[in-house]
Amino acid sequence: MLNLIFLLLIGPWLWRQWRRYSNHSEELQAAMLPFADEPLQARRVEAETGLPCLPEHLEQQTTLLG
Repeated sequence: MLNLIFLLLIGPWLWRQWRRYSNHSEELQAAMLPFADEPLQARRVEAETGLPCLPEHLEQQTTLLG
């Protein structure tokens, strides 16, 4: 019974921590920054990966994430 109470108390905190650190969008954005200086290369990388790479796309995505 004590185990169940403990799980119910710590469960929401564990869920929040997992959701917080499972989002790796910042790492993906940082990986795309070296290509952002050259527009042609940035467009090519965006087309191949489907991830935002152009500075205006990275900025737009960052503002949407909050």
